[in-house]
Amino acid sequence: MALQTMASLEESQKAWDLAAQTYENAFIETSTGRLWRSAVWAELDRAFIPGSTVLEMNCGTGVDAIHLASRGIAVCACDISSAMIERARNGAIAAGLDRLIEFHVLATEKLDQIPLDERFKGAFSNFSGLNCVADLNAVSQTLAARLDPDSIVLLCMLGPSAKWERFWRIVQRIIDRKGHRKPEPRTPRSVQVTRYSYKEVVAAFQPYFDLRSRKGIGIFVPPAFVDRTAARFPRIIRILGAMDRVVAKMPFFRDHGGCVLFEFQRTAGA
Repeated sequence: MALQTMASLEESQKAWDLAAQTYENAFIETSTGRLWRSAVWAELDRAFIPGSTVLEMNCGTGVDAIHLASRGIAVCACDISSAMIERARNGAIAAGLDRLIEFHVLATEKLDQIPLDERFKGAFSNFSGLNCVADLNAVSQTLAARLDPDSIVLLCMLGPSAKWERFWRIVQRIIDRKGHRKPEPRTPRSVQVTRYSYKEVVAAFQPYFDLRSRKGIGIFVPPAFVDRTAARFPRIIRILGAMDRVVAKMPFFRDHGGCVLFEFQRTAGA
């Protein structure tokens, strides 16, 4: 089993190294991707205090770490892909914020390699990185051991249903019938992705964490793969973004976004 896990991690690393070449164009720099990310940043900015140190899992090209560093928050940013980390480090240097960010080529499954005496005031994972992890229970336990009591953890994961994704693909085909070329997907096809239910996520992070809230991301705003079509209707996309902000935390709506942002708090006793 250990050999199988190691082989899977090596395959994931190769896949994400390759994805690093197109990730920014396919998601980060799209208008819809920016709306999704701004919805997450609103919660990161509220949860993490300048002067604190937080742990980021699957940091990708470092956009979130750089954003937090710009607010005076130190970040230990980890990712399985050395290519992603290289881009992230270059971005931090270009922004003049590299002194506040430590980058590590480290899979989420190997957080136990972080020394136990290195404590964090919070942690987060953005945009489906944890959906590529097979054992959330192990991540929960390892993460809890490195967080101070009452620390806030924000986990943005793929929503349990792909209905909106299928809907937006239909819309794209109807509006843009010429679509000969599709944008590169955010998640490499060779990476195993699991859409965990709300109950599965909560169960995996107990008893070390208590769920405080959850928020839908991309409820009405379409995913990045339809950005080529969405860019033709900027006013409509802005309206959809406003609708998202209104309903993001409401029952029903919060569980039907492209992603769901969970907010947990580290319990004191477990």
